[in-house]
Amino acid sequence: MHVVFYLHIFAQVLNVLVTSKLIKSKVVNVLTSTNSNNKGHCVQNSEHVETSFLKELCKSNPDLEEFMIAADILIRSDCALIDSCRRVVEQPHDDVDEVDFIVVGGGVAGPVVAGRLSENPNWTVTLFESGPEQPAAIDIPALLSSAIATKYDWQYITTPQKHACLAYGGVCGWPRGRLLGGTASLSGSMYSRGHRDVYDGWLRDGNVGWGYDDVLPFFKMSENNRDYNTEIHGTRGPMPVQKPTEILPIARTLMEAARELGYSEMDMSEPDPMGFSIAQLMINSAKVRVTTPTAYLRPHLRSRGHLRVKTNRHVTRLLVAADRRSVHGVEYVDSANRTRRLMARKEVILCAGVIGSAHLLMLSGIGPAEDLRPLGVPVVQDLRVGHNLQHHVASRLGFQLNVTHDRMLTYEAIGQYMKQRSGPLSTTGGLQVSAFLRSDRAGPTDPADVQLFFDGFSPNCAYAQPVYGGCKATTDLVRMNVRPVNVRPRSRGTIRLASADPFVRPRIDPNYLATEEDADVLVWGLRLANDLVHTKALQQLGATVDRSPVDHCNKHTFATDPYWRCLVRYHTRGENHHAGTCKMGPASDPTAVVDPELRVHRVRGLRVADASVFPTQPNCNPIAPVIMVAEKAAKFIKNTWR
Repeated sequence: MHVVFYLHIFAQVLNVLVTSKLIKSKVVNVLTSTNSNNKGHCVQNSEHVETSFLKELCKSNPDLEEFMIAADILIRSDCALIDSCRRVVEQPHDDVDEVDFIVVGGGVAGPVVAGRLSENPNWTVTLFESGPEQPAAIDIPALLSSAIATKYDWQYITTPQKHACLAYGGVCGWPRGRLLGGTASLSGSMYSRGHRDVYDGWLRDGNVGWGYDDVLPFFKMSENNRDYNTEIHGTRGPMPVQKPTEILPIARTLMEAARELGYSEMDMSEPDPMGFSIAQLMINSAKVRVTTPTAYLRPHLRSRGHLRVKTNRHVTRLLVAADRRSVHGVEYVDSANRTRRLMARKEVILCAGVIGSAHLLMLSGIGPAEDLRPLGVPVVQDLRVGHNLQHHVASRLGFQLNVTHDRMLTYEAIGQYMKQRSGPLSTTGGLQVSAFLRSDRAGPTDPADVQLFFDGFSPNCAYAQPVYGGCKATTDLVRMNVRPVNVRPRSRGTIRLASADPFVRPRIDPNYLATEEDADVLVWGLRLANDLVHTKALQQLGATVDRSPVDHCNKHTFATDPYWRCLVRYHTRGENHHAGTCKMGPASDPTAVVDPELRVHRVRGLRVADASVFPTQPNCNPIAPVIMVAEKAAKFIKNTWR
């Protein structure tokens, strides 16, 4: 790497350290001239001020404060990463009273729906997002979950559980994205679709047009797959999908360990995914993560004046007609805390997610009458909103390798990523590998009911080096976790209204592990994880399972089923995979909230298009299925109004 580049970095760092810890209101772009990713004409949008984000991380270690401030300035000077000309700029005034379509929620589904509808230049479309624009640093692969437990996370918690999270009083954390990009901005960007039988099951339950063969074209429509050019993959869609270009040695070792146990390599999006894989990610060739706002909205913000994206607007209720049979707009609170209204000439589409869409419906009188009436909410339609809640639940097994951890968060690593889009920040570490497996609770032809994730081997606060020039050699050994996830849970939970006040959070009861079978699946997953660590492939790296006593479980012999069962129930964790609270189904289904065209039953002008409509949750990472639902929703709406 050029010496001049490091001199620029060093000068910028010195500037931070010498001029105190105060954050400057605008950072001078001193690195552009030497950043190979910024070659050519780089125009900065003077209206967009990139959010300071990294300096808020690692606050538990005061020794890292100055380093994180410097890192924050350096990352925010990366013009190609920030891409400021295509960022949403906060507009203080709302000067429109009526549009054709209102899309509520800027997470995964909302940008897809808004982007597709705005393809018609005669339609006006406004998208509301409760949170702000996404900080660009989140798009760096190694920082994929860095926004969890920050202001970009709703930080929901559950009601006390009887059968899970017992080490924490039964209360489980529920990270949910509060920013453009939604929870996808807080998670791992894996691309997978689930087993074909999940979608065929939707069809068998009366959801015409939702079988596997029906939804496959909508998966392909969104996909630009750069690894597979087969009949099940798309290559012309807006979402780039590919395997990492730099596959880490630990990923290759994990794949070899899988082969020792008899598992083969798979494409995670094939109709019957089974085995291990180097996971495909939604990431572009520049090793920058891509969320749906980046793919569906940002390319059009300057060219489509009829498309408006309003951040920091919290929709508080739907405007229901006097006859209680149609919705004609929304009420919202803007960034200045003013209550305002926007009317919809055609439709309102809820894409606020499993919690947000259900909450907004219930606040507006669409939900279980027995829950709404005691809170003084007039009942518009008595529907099972908030029921059928599903969530992929997990546990984990820790292990250590006799390998020095060299994926450090350093000035050099930051420079390497900015200059070459390579190095420790350019990968997701152990998350490069995933698996879909059948537990002993599944039949020989059933869909996979276990997914494995691997955490670790990635730079984070624990592996930050706040000195310049490699003055301190690392001696830390690699610590990793295997996370078995139950991706076909039988337990069902609820989200219920706690108050008619839209700013009072709903009560979330996922009812984790209410059936013994759900715990059995995770016990099997932990046994498999233990076997994996003891394969020759991992033993050659000196792998040892972490046998440290675990609170509440040390009375059981380690690695026995009673021990695993205790671990599952006391040290439970949920994945960012939620579904089901606005269930799709025909009018004959008394538990359904929306019909197979995603229209809310018996309410005109209102649809829901997000993971809440899944009748049964796909057994995979949810981003690709949510995008598919949003693509179908846009098609339904276009057909209705063409």
